[in-house]
Amino acid sequence: MARVKDDYRSLAGRQKAAIFMLAVGQKHSAQLFEKMDDEEIRELSQAMASLGSINASVIERLFVEFADQLSSAGGLVGSVSSTERLLMGALPEDRVSQIMEEM
Repeated sequence: MARVKDDYRSLAGRQKAAIFMLAVGQKHSAQLFEKMDDEEIRELSQAMASLGSINASVIERLFVEFADQLSSAGGLVGSVSSTERLLMGALPEDRVSQIMEEM
């Protein structure tokens, strides 16, 4: 029988990351995996495979904690330069230049 995680306080950071990746779905997880090296992917995959069943209350608490951490960061600033920095981290430079010129 699969284990059921129902005590949020007992979860390690790697387990929280594994739950997060499973909860956000394949499309969003794929984008995050693209940013990781092989060792990070291997460790996170092992954590995901060993989770067992996760109670909905644990998932909800994880997302509440995530939202709290985002809100305590003081908000976001949307600007041309912040947009360009974000794109530079994800796309080739020539593509970023093209997008920025079209804005």
